Parts: sequence; C-alpha cells; structure tokens
Amino acid sequence: MVVVSNKWTWDRQNTPGTINCALESLRELWDLDCNDPTAKKLVFEAINADEVTSEVEYTAGGAIIRYNTLSAALRGVGSAVSGISGRQSTSFTMLGIMLDLSRNQVFTLEALKKMFKRLALLGYNTIFLYCEDTYELPGEPAFGMMRGRYTAADIRAMDDAASAVGIELIGCMQTLGHMQQILRWTGAYGQIRDTASVMRVDAPETHKLIGKMLDFWRDNLRSRRIHVGMDETHDLGRGRYMDENGYKNGFSLFTEQLNLVNKACQERGLQPMIWSDMFFRLGNPKQEYYDLNSKIPAEVRAQIPENVQLVYWDYYHEEQQFYEDFIDMHRDLGGEPLMGAGIWIWSHLWYASEFSGAMNRACINGCRNKNLKEIFFTMWGDDGAICHWDSAWTGLTEAADLSYGIDDVEAAACRYKFLTGGDYNVDRLPGKTYCWKKIGDMALQGPHFTDMAMFWDDLLLGLGWRDLAGRDLRLPDELLKHLRAVLDELTPHRNDCSGTDLYYGWLTVRYLHDKLACRNRLVKAYQAKDRAVLQQLADQDIPQLAAVFDELMQQYRKQWLSVSRPFGLETMQHRMGGQKERILEAARRINDYLAGICVALDELEQPLPECNERMYIYQDMASGSVYV
Repeated sequence: MVVVSNKWTWDRQNTPGTINCALESLRELWDLDCNDPTAKKLVFEAINADEVTSEVEYTAGGAIIRYNTLSAALRGVGSAVSGISGRQSTSFTMLGIMLDLSRNQVFTLEALKKMFKRLALLGYNTIFLYCEDTYELPGEPAFGMMRGRYTAADIRAMDDAASAVGIELIGCMQTLGHMQQILRWTGAYGQIRDTASVMRVDAPETHKLIGKMLDFWRDNLRSRRIHVGMDETHDLGRGRYMDENGYKNGFSLFTEQLNLVNKACQERGLQPMIWSDMFFRLGNPKQEYYDLNSKIPAEVRAQIPENVQLVYWDYYHEEQQFYEDFIDMHRDLGGEPLMGAGIWIWSHLWYASEFSGAMNRACINGCRNKNLKEIFFTMWGDDGAICHWDSAWTGLTEAADLSYGIDDVEAAACRYKFLTGGDYNVDRLPGKTYCWKKIGDMALQGPHFTDMAMFWDDLLLGLGWRDLAGRDLRLPDELLKHLRAVLDELTPHRNDCSGTDLYYGWLTVRYLHDKLACRNRLVKAYQAKDRAVLQQLADQDIPQLAAVFDELMQQYRKQWLSVSRPFGLETMQHRMGGQKERILEAARRINDYLAGICVALDELEQPLPECNERMYIYQDMASGSVYV
C-alpha cells in the first residue's frame, strides 16, 4: 500500500463506455476529474482471467487498473484511490447484498443511489431488493399502505442508478409466507389468508395477486432473475385451509405452490429462485433447517423444478466444514445453489462485527473451497430495523475483501477511510456491546446476551437482567464493567461523524451502561433496604437515565429521516416512547415504596428464572406479557 492523492481524473476518449458511464456517476460521490494539475490519472486495461480479477499498478502519473469485468474495474478504482495496489481476484461471479425494505425502514432514492456507488467501489455487482409489500400494485390500494411503498417509477430510477455502476438489481418478494403485513387487512385480503402470515395455496385470488407482483418486477427491472421467497412457512395449510379442506401434507402444499409460482414466472420470462429451508425443514421430524441428517424423499426432489434455483441461507455457523457439507446437500437436490450469508445488523443497535466476521470467514472460505459461484450478504431489519445502518459499512468492506481473498485489517481500514471518511477500527467500537462468547473474562453458557436484551429490558421487570443473573449472579456486574470499558474507549471519538454517526453510537453505549448501572443499584439497594440509595435513584439517577434516552430517541429520529422515508418510524417511536415512560415509572414506584403507599416492589420480588433461550427482541424483553 502507498499514499496517493485524493484527486483523480481519467481519459474519457481512451476509456470503455461502461466504465466512462460508471465514473461519471461516481463523480457525485467524490472529487473525481478535477482540474487540479496535480490530479492523478486512472488508466484502464482489459485483461483475460479465469476469475473476476482486479489489478492496480501505480505509475508516476497515476494508476493502471487491469480488469476483466466492470465490477472488477470499479473495485480497482476503489483500491487505487485507497492506496492499495496489487492483484486481487474472486471466484464469485455474483457478489451481492440483500436490502431489507420490509421491516419498517424504506430508504429514500437518494440514499440508495449513494449506497449503490459505494458498493460498486467495493466490488459488489448485485443487490436484492427485499420487498414483501413495500411497492405499489395497480388496483391494490391496501398493498403496502402507509409502509413507504415504492412506485414503479421509483424502481426504474433505482435500476438506472444501479446499472450505471454495474450493479444488477433483483426483485425479492414473497409468494407464500411472510405476508402478515397485507393479510392483516382482512377486508382486502381475507379470502387469501390461510394463517396470520401465510397465503392460501388453493385460492385463485392468491395467484392473481402473485401475478401482479411478478408483473411489477418484470416491468420495472432489467434483470430477469426474481427471488420468490417461500421460506419459513411453518404453519402452511394449518389455518383456514385445513378448516375447509382438512389436513394435507406440507410437502404437497409447498410443492404445489412452488410449481404454480414457477409456471407464472416462466410465462413472464422470469428466472425464479427460492429460499431452501422448507425442503430441509420438512425433511426431518423437528422441522429444523440445519440438520445434516435431513432426508428429503425422492418423490419430493422430483417435484423441484429444474429451473428453480435454491438459496442456502446461513448466518450462524463458525465452522467452514458445515457450510461445505450443506452446499453438498443442496447440490444433491439438483442444480447449483446461491449462498445467502449475512452482515449482522438485525436485532442489534450496531453492526456486530466480531460475530458477523467469524461467520462470514467460515462461509466465504467454504464457498470458495466448494467453487460456489454466487454469494450475497443479507442485511435484515428484524426487530424494526433499529440498527444504525451506516455502521454496516465496516462489515461490507470486510465481506468484500474476504470474498476477494483479502483478510487484512490495514487494507480494509484504508479502503473504508476513502469510502466513508471514517476510522475502520473506531467505527466498530459500539458493536462491542454485543457479547458473543463471553462477558469480560467470564465465558457465556447458553445463548448469547445481546445489546438488544438490555436496550428493550424494562427497568423494573428486568427480564433481560434476570436471564443474565439466572446464569451467574456475577454476570450483571461483569457486563457493567465491559460496557464501561467500551464507553471509555469510545468517548474520545463521540463527536466524530466522518464515517458513521459515532455520537449516536456513543449514546447507545452510554444508555446501555447507565441503564444497567441503575438496575444493578436498584436490585442491591432494595434487597439491602437502603432507603438513601433508593431515593437517589428516584431523584437523580433514573431521571438522568430518562434524559439520556430522550436524547438517543431524538438522534435516532434524525438519522432515520436522513436516509429513510418517514413510514415505519412511528413503530420505533411507539416502542421508545413507552420505554421512556417505563423508566420514569420506576422512579414513581420507588417513591411510592419509600412513602409507604406500597409495602413492596412486587416487580423486584419475583424469583430468578433458569437460563432460558430468548430472541432478545422487543416482544421478548419489554413485558412479561405477549406483545403483538
């Protein structure tokens, strides 16, 4: 690596048209083609290579970029302006991501266009747009209503912007399950509802709607590939379908729907793919996906259409061999699968870099060893898309490097610095609040303890706190020390927003620390009947905690509206507003106790549970009751 100028230009007359087009688009991202005589020149040379290859050689006047695909050329641009030279190659012909546009957060067009350009400079060439209902369909006013849905013109504008920088946009929809957002409108969609989230296989209206959905993506994207979903339909055929038709084997219903959807795709010239999990779940009694002993009957294998590509999704295994074994199992079903890995931003406040990096190393290395050609990284928005999305750029940088066979923190830091202006290592700090294998020096037994468990935990009820203390009474204090260390490390950088919003990141860590500190003190003071500490909590500590959370709420609103449509924000504000009210209620309850209005704080009298596996999302943590 060398230090190079940030001022670059290129020779339009001697540069291929597709690269010219891409560079014109990239000019909006950084100061390219300036008139400064000191500007360095990018020169492009096409080469032949078996793998996607990008090579950068510095010269006295700039850099030569040797490439064999447009995405390799643009990664070369990213390398050159980041100070990275040498030859890099990848066996992946598809290097993509999946954007979740269905879990509250729907990005603005301007935010997406900027995102596309950054991704192109990393070498990504594919983006899946995961839209359950967030797009407009003719004659379907309830479809995506008040959800920030995109118009046909929006999608075409996205496609144009992505195509300009060599990225293929692929529509990703659902044609069976995960449709609760529309099935809630029983007036419009009651006739196609089997269960709360699954559509009826036997209803003609279901297939009429699916036809409209397929038409939307066919008419507005260049790509003929389409992802039709069909994952996690655990209760398929067990609702109104069974009420009216009796029980029917899940395999039969699933393959019936698959063949109908496939036929609809073929009629439209579309090439479908589906998530593979239901075949494997239905192949074992416990309906588990990652069962290496799943036995899929031969008659079921025979019903999988040859033209339907299976997508193997896996974000959970640290062992390379597991991925390799499961790739073989997919190949045994016929055809070549795609790999869906993950950039872990879902159910977290900040990108979970250590955990995600470990999973992706194993996954990518397994795919490369098995010569799998297509991989993309999902970026789900589970639990309402609460994660600060920009924190994921460190993970996107790392995943692209790993896919090109580069595992070098210094190189990633240089690339990330050019891409965002931020410090790669510092911008990952808030993600350390996610405790994966240990807290401090104490190993975690059982499920992980996530940042979300403490974020959504009720200060009085303490379901997350109880789960942690139920494993080991020392863990809450160990977690507090860990959060204190992260906060101290992050505090000097709290006002740095050059890469990502570290002030917001700092606020999240500060809130988690202060909240746990209040909970720990509350439990100990109540058990010791220390009225002075309890009064201090009610008068000072808890109101201060509410003030920190209020600032966090305002900053969350600010960063949401800077990149997203307003729809979906209301869900998070409902949750956060309730959270703040419950913080203040803790102070009120303490005062009632101290005044003798109540003889005990019943919330603190409950026994500790045994360690129970939880998802650590809002519905699990906010209340002892079931939230809908």
